[in-house]
Amino acid sequence: MISLQRRIRHFFRARDLVIFIGLAVMTLVCILPIIWAVSTSFKGKDELYKAVPTLLPRHPNLESFRNVLATTGMQRMPLNLLNSLKITVFAVALQVTLASMAGYAAARLNFRGRDVIFYTFIFLMFIPRAGGLMASYELMNFLHLRNKLIGLALAYPSAMSVAIFIMRQTYLSIPMELEEAAIIDGANTWQRFRHIGIPMGMAGMTVVGLFAFIYCWGEFLFALTMIDEERLLPAAVAVTMMAPAWTASISGAFHPYGAQTACQVLTMAPVVVIFILMQRWFVRGLTEGILKL
Repeated sequence: MISLQRRIRHFFRARDLVIFIGLAVMTLVCILPIIWAVSTSFKGKDELYKAVPTLLPRHPNLESFRNVLATTGMQRMPLNLLNSLKITVFAVALQVTLASMAGYAAARLNFRGRDVIFYTFIFLMFIPRAGGLMASYELMNFLHLRNKLIGLALAYPSAMSVAIFIMRQTYLSIPMELEEAAIIDGANTWQRFRHIGIPMGMAGMTVVGLFAFIYCWGEFLFALTMIDEERLLPAAVAVTMMAPAWTASISGAFHPYGAQTACQVLTMAPVVVIFILMQRWFVRGLTEGILKL
C-alpha cells in the first residue's frame, strides 16, 4: 500500500515537472521575439550587422531612436502615436460602456428573443472581420467617416461579441440575491445596474477594456483601408508604411533594421505598460466567473 502511494506521488511529481518544462519552453518561444526586438533597438551599427549576433547589446545606446526621430517621414511618429491614443481611448470607453449594458441585459433582463440575440452575437465571433471589409468601406464612405479618426473610433467597438460574452458571464457570477434585495427596496433596472452591476462588474470591464485596447492599438488592415492621409495614420500602420523608405535610405548614419525595431518598441510600449498596470484587475476578472459557462 505504501509502495503504491509512493508510486502515485512520483507519477504526479514527474507529470508536474513535464508540464512545467513545457510551459517554460512555450513562454520562451513567445517572449524571445520581444526580447530580440528590444535588444536590437538599443544596438549600434557594429552590433547590428555582426556575423554572429548577440542576444543582449554589449554597448547599449539610443542611436536607432535618434535616427527614427530625425528621419524625414518618421518625424510624424509622435503624431501617429497620438492618433492611436485618441482612437484607442475613445473606442475602449465606448466598447466597455456598450458591452457592460448589453451584457447586463443578457444576464438579468427577461425579454422575448434575448437568447436568440445573444447566441447571434456568439455566432458572429466566428466570422472574420476581413470578410466584410468591402461592405465596411462602402458604409464608412457613405457616412463620410473615411479619413477621420472618429470613424475608426466608432468602427472598432462594433466588434463586441467577445466583450458582450465576457460581461454576461461576469454578471451571471454576481449573486442574484443582491438585486432581489434592491428590487424590494424599490430600485429600478437602471439603479440596479448603476449601484450593483457597475461596481461588481468592474473586473469584467477591465478585461474587456484590456482586450479592446490591445486590439485597437495594434489593428492594421481596417485602418490601412479607411485612412489615406499620412498625418491621420495610427502608429501600427505608419511604422509599416515607412519600412520601404528605410530600406531605400541605407546610409552610414541610418540603419533601417535598428530603426524598424526602435519603432516597434515605441509602438508596443504603451500596451505593455497598460497591461502591467492593470494585471491585478485582469487576473481578478478571469477568476471571478468570466470564463465559467
